[in-house]
Amino acid sequence: MTVKLPVIGSSAPDTSYIAVDILAGDCVLHIDGNSKVTVGNGSYAEPAPNAFSIVNGADCPFRTPTCEASCYVQGIEEHAGALYQLYKRNSETIRAILPDARRSSAAAAYLGRWISEHAAGGFRWHVSGDIFSISYAHWISMVVRLSPDVPHWIYTRSFPHLTPLLPLSTTRGGNLAINLSCDRDNMWLARRYAEEHGLRLCYLVDDSGVVPDLPAGSVLFPDYSLRARGLADAQDSPWWQGLTVAQRQMVCPVDFFGKSESMRCGPCKKCLR
Repeated sequence: MTVKLPVIGSSAPDTSYIAVDILAGDCVLHIDGNSKVTVGNGSYAEPAPNAFSIVNGADCPFRTPTCEASCYVQGIEEHAGALYQLYKRNSETIRAILPDARRSSAAAAYLGRWISEHAAGGFRWHVSGDIFSISYAHWISMVVRLSPDVPHWIYTRSFPHLTPLLPLSTTRGGNLAINLSCDRDNMWLARRYAEEHGLRLCYLVDDSGVVPDLPAGSVLFPDYSLRARGLADAQDSPWWQGLTVAQRQMVCPVDFFGKSESMRCGPCKKCLR
């Protein structure tokens, strides 16, 4: 059963959300989408639900000082309390069903089927939150396996919990693009995992603007203070002007240039390949 919900706000006033509640086995899961992450479903003004989120902070066991300082969802609890409560409900629901193999398998089966039917363009794990345990990683892997024709993608700092997901990586022919979220605090560990498993680095550039030497295929996510929103021409940004040609090609266009019909996760696909 799917229950459509009204559009609700977010921590960013120019981001529109659309959401559904689905009955997955004997529990309710909240799925939402917004004008940034929706992949090829409808127009920019009419996003479709295609993401599963939990809470930031408590569900981010490997968060770093840099990512906490730049976290774009920290304002959800204050500015979009209703949305935060739905993410919190997701977190509580997953934690409640994980110890019960029957309940967790039933929920995974239903969610996998729902994703296949309603989010064929792509499904994102965790606009908010991260992989909080190895058992949760196993549950995610079940859902991904049960929607094999859908491209999934995830950003994570929970490198020690990745083992159940690695066989599903797009680098191994699977349908899950695993993106290692990193910054100056955990870069050393991210590099090790990236080299060992052939995974992509997604580097958060803090307000210092310093970009380290990154391998080809990496993605740069500039902190809010570095983005070009509000500038008549993005190339007027001092940070942009200081980047090499190769680094400019790594920059996430949705984050740096702002939201538009042509600059969204779907058309970009930097993190989905």
